[in-house]
Amino acid sequence: MIFDFYDTSRRLWCVLLLLAATSAQSQPPHVVFIMVDDMGWNDVSFHGSNQILTPNIDNLAYQGVILQQYYSEPICTPARTALLTGKYPMRLGMHGAPLFNSENRGIPLTERLLPSYLKEMGYATHLVGKWHVGMSREEYLPTNRGYDSHYGLRGGAIDYYTYNKIDEWPNGRQMFGVDLFDNDIPQDSETRYIVDALTDRALRVINRHNISQPLFLHIAHNAPHAGNPGASLQPPLYSSVKNAHIANPDRRLYAEVVTHLDSSIGLVIKALADRKILDDTIIVFASDNGAPTNGMYNNWGINLPFRGKKYTPWEGGVRVPAFIWHSSFRPRVWTGLMHITDWMPTLVAAAGGAVSKDIDGVNQWDSIIQDGESNRRELLITVEDSENNVYAAYRAGDYKIVVGNVTGVSNGYYGAPFMVNKRQPPEYFPTLRTCDAARALETLGMYLEADEVQAMRRATAVVQLDRVRDPQPCEPTPTQGCLFNIVRDPTESHNLWTQASNIAALLTSRLRAIWATQMRRGPLVLQPQADPANFNYFWMPWVNQATNLTARLRGEINITKTESNPDSRNTTVAIMVNCNGTVGIRNFLCILRTIL
Repeated sequence: MIFDFYDTSRRLWCVLLLLAATSAQSQPPHVVFIMVDDMGWNDVSFHGSNQILTPNIDNLAYQGVILQQYYSEPICTPARTALLTGKYPMRLGMHGAPLFNSENRGIPLTERLLPSYLKEMGYATHLVGKWHVGMSREEYLPTNRGYDSHYGLRGGAIDYYTYNKIDEWPNGRQMFGVDLFDNDIPQDSETRYIVDALTDRALRVINRHNISQPLFLHIAHNAPHAGNPGASLQPPLYSSVKNAHIANPDRRLYAEVVTHLDSSIGLVIKALADRKILDDTIIVFASDNGAPTNGMYNNWGINLPFRGKKYTPWEGGVRVPAFIWHSSFRPRVWTGLMHITDWMPTLVAAAGGAVSKDIDGVNQWDSIIQDGESNRRELLITVEDSENNVYAAYRAGDYKIVVGNVTGVSNGYYGAPFMVNKRQPPEYFPTLRTCDAARALETLGMYLEADEVQAMRRATAVVQLDRVRDPQPCEPTPTQGCLFNIVRDPTESHNLWTQASNIAALLTSRLRAIWATQMRRGPLVLQPQADPANFNYFWMPWVNQATNLTARLRGEINITKTESNPDSRNTTVAIMVNCNGTVGIRNFLCILRTIL
């Protein structure tokens, strides 16, 4: 179902102009892709909560297409791999645990990435912010993978003020150094709050861009990801407190980070309007995964009403805030199924091209601009094959299965106490109408009305239609998995595995076939040569042919399965596995043991 709130004729001329421009192969639209880090479903106010106001983000969402059933990966490295390659990360050995800075692994160099496609079509391509898909070798870095420039961090997280990343190995060893670069130049004299430093660079790219050339600006904020363990929540200094209504002090600090992040996005929208290119810019906003409400690297973000959090196969780890905006779009909430791998073929299509390579992503551009049905019917949600846990989640149509061992993977519902306010939050609609994004959109004749905003917020509400709730939420066992009608039961609280055994068997069989094509990860190789102490306490590439040979001779620390091995792709066909021929979950786990 698609929810519409504006008369079709209001923006029909914009749609016709966009289609005409694409068909005539005129200059493609500019593209600004904003990815935030570890933001939960309940951390944006366009989903209905007034606790943390995000007026700049909301203005774009309400006047764009909100993606209600958008799935990402549950962890950052796999999510960014999926975005850039259009492939499920497990096909490339990039699934599971995120990269250590001291790990010699990255997206295989045989893969062509999204910016490379756009660059071939005439785009200027710039990455501002987080990379986290390979930094051990020069060849893995963004400017060797299709970006004209990169300003930001190469690894997974940094301190918001010192830009240091602490890598702590499983054996307790620590390495630390600065991870902030302007292309290949370490940033030794930078002193700004990291959100401001990244935003200023994005503004510089926009202001210096030759607008006769299409622009692809990928802004990948590290916020609101936690910093290093010693200072995990780092709001901006010397600014007035904007979230004093929030009762929990940690949630309040998290809200300060989100509020500042939202303001920075407003500055980007204003810059596009000032350059007179906002009307022909596609803007995408998405979180890379759900929030880690508690546990490792927790940031007090909230994914409710969904179950689970970052690092889990439940909806809270993979259903994230997302929308796409263009001045030609009719505002609506689109409930079509979409996956992070879809962005590559979708954005290339929006630019007038096509991806001919065999990928998992599907082109959703026509579905989005024409209010059509999703071109996706199924998706592999996640695969994990670590020594501690082996599990997978898969969705087909309205149904989702989770199978394997999820012991200790945070299988509950988290964050309800953090939602308490001790006083009334600020008035929402006045804040919405006076932010930078609202003023920028008004230059295009685009205004928000209170009744339209309320209708959009109601349409984004997650509705639990299935009223049956199991006494204990299902966790898969060696003898059966968990099956949910995720449309009727988005909170994953009513297991249908027994009563809908035929559906469970069909989904299990399909998941088994996809999983059999994974590229195995070898043992985790953490290399002492990566120590920033060897490079004046900067995280620098350390691997070349000579050092790689030396490392092989010396031997590295081999701890667990995470190293990508290009020769380890397993293409075992299910019928060739020597297990019982039935489709039951016990046989499925037998097959997994053979594959893994």
